[in-house]
Amino acid sequence: MKQKIVLVGMNGYGEHYLEALLDREDIFFAGIVEIHPEKSALLEQVKQQEIPIFTTMEAFYQQNQADLAIIATPIHLHTEQAICALQHESNVLCEKPIFADMQDRDRWEQAIAASGKWAAVGFNWSFTAPILELKEDIRHGVYGKPKQLKTLVLWPRDENYFARSAWSGRLATANGKLIRDSVANNAAAHFIHNMLFVLGEELQRTVQINRLEAELYRANDIETFDTCAIRLETEDGCELLFLGSHATAKEQGPQFLYTFEKGHIAYDCNLDQGVITAYTEDGHEKVYGNPQANHLDKLDYCIAALTDGRDIPCTFETAIGHAAVIEAVHQAVPQSHPFPADVQQVTGNRRTVAGLEGALHACFEKGKLPNELQIPWSRSAKQADVVTTMQKGSP
Repeated sequence: MKQKIVLVGMNGYGEHYLEALLDREDIFFAGIVEIHPEKSALLEQVKQQEIPIFTTMEAFYQQNQADLAIIATPIHLHTEQAICALQHESNVLCEKPIFADMQDRDRWEQAIAASGKWAAVGFNWSFTAPILELKEDIRHGVYGKPKQLKTLVLWPRDENYFARSAWSGRLATANGKLIRDSVANNAAAHFIHNMLFVLGEELQRTVQINRLEAELYRANDIETFDTCAIRLETEDGCELLFLGSHATAKEQGPQFLYTFEKGHIAYDCNLDQGVITAYTEDGHEKVYGNPQANHLDKLDYCIAALTDGRDIPCTFETAIGHAAVIEAVHQAVPQSHPFPADVQQVTGNRRTVAGLEGALHACFEKGKLPNELQIPWSRSAKQADVVTTMQKGSP
């Protein structure tokens, strides 16, 4: 019997799921929940396949059942929609990030426990063969203890990106529901999560972060930040460094260098063509492959899990680590710093910062924050306790 799927959100990132689901013959596409289906370029295909569209999840579940609910909606809607799906006995694949407020944690835990279903979170890399194999080797001590993990992501975005929706770049909705849409909590969230994920002692666990220090900046007219430098400290004293920006003139990354006692692991995206390669002190190399090869491995994985019961590598519990980091970042720096006007540049509909890619690349190479390299526009980093954040949620 084919597994029944409902897609919640067919626009934005949801369109990637929609395109993939329309081409699958091994599932029954039970329905779509969307308030603006007319905005989708794939609407005619949906009509041709006679897939029903509903404006609310409640309306869908009044007439239907689904083995898997895929939630690809704005960040602040994830919790309510995931809980609705779980209460109607659907497993869940929720897009990242899981939520923007740690106070939602208990509600997820209760809904999952009551339903007996699983809730996967769509951090792409956690479902790919290269990352899963790398994590397994790290867990088994192939490279020894971690010393430093660092990641660089420079993904330029124009004004259309920040105007794509009413919640883009926002801290919260008008009624106070947290959004915290930023380079670290949306487009590049995968790569912060990946550092936490590969160091987790078990498949579905991430490494515990004790403290962080952060510098947050913005060139665009947004409430959050489009550029950040974040240093995390694990409970074992390993340093994780993340440098990300949407305000550079040139694209670079994701790029990472993970250093261990017995070797290092390197990756440079190179327009989605790069491969993860490990180099050990005794001269051996191991190629893990390209984690960017298929952005929807998570969909294949979750559909397969409905049938064969395989363990989901990135669940609600796995995603909590990233959510706690984001909450602590905003506690450390409640308001990001605007870049000085004299370094900002506007070309067409894109706002960039002169020399920013060079500055962040230098930070990556030296393992430093911008203020530690005394970059003129930098501000002192602020600290926050991540363990407390995970235990208590938002104040």
